[in-house]
Amino acid sequence: MRKTTQEFRRENLKDLFEKTLKARQIKLEPLDISVKESWNNDFTVVELVVNETYSGDQRCREIIEDKAKGFVDGMFKACHSQYAEEHPSLNNIRLVDYQVEPRFNKPNRTMGSDAETEVTIMVEVKDHGVAEFSYISRSILYSSFVATLEAFQFYINCDNAFRKIKSVLEDAQARNRADIEQLCMSELAMLTGVNTYVQKKT
Repeated sequence: MRKTTQEFRRENLKDLFEKTLKARQIKLEPLDISVKESWNNDFTVVELVVNETYSGDQRCREIIEDKAKGFVDGMFKACHSQYAEEHPSLNNIRLVDYQVEPRFNKPNRTMGSDAETEVTIMVEVKDHGVAEFSYISRSILYSSFVATLEAFQFYINCDNAFRKIKSVLEDAQARNRADIEQLCMSELAMLTGVNTYVQKKT
C-alpha cells in the first residue's frame, strides 16, 4: 500500500524525535483497559493502565474517566486530561471520526467471529487538518486503545521536540551561530506543519 503524504511527514518527524529527544521521547504502551457500562447510568467508566517510558524510566500510570459518553470518548478524555496540562498543544486536538473495519479473511470452516479488526481514529488539529491513527488486532477495544495512545504519543513528542529545538535556537541566536539557527528554523517548520505550540503555563 502506498504511503500518504501524512504518513511520510509523520515518519520524518519520528526521525526528528530520535535526533532531538533521544531517550527523552515519551512512549505510551497499553497494559490494561476496563470499561464499565450500566443500563441505569448515562455514563461509561473507562480505566486505562499505561506503561509510560520517559528518559529511560518506566512507570505504570492508571488513568480513569468516569463521565464518558462511550468507551472511545472515555479513552480520549482520559488521555487528554492526563497530558494536556503539561503539553498544552494537545488542546488543539479533537476527535472527529472513528471507524471500525472487520477483516473476515478466514476459511469457511470458522464462524468468522475471531476476525481481526482495524480501528482508525481521526483527529482534527486546529488549523492543520485531520490526521489518522490506525491499529489492527482481534479486539476492537485493544485496537482503539493502541490507536489513541499512538496519537497522544506522537503529539506529545512533537510538543517536547518543539520546546527543545526552540531552546537550541535561542542559544544559537545568542552566540551568532547562523548555521545552527538555520537548521533549527527548518526543524521548527516541520513541527509547525502538524500543530501549533504555545508556552506552558507556569
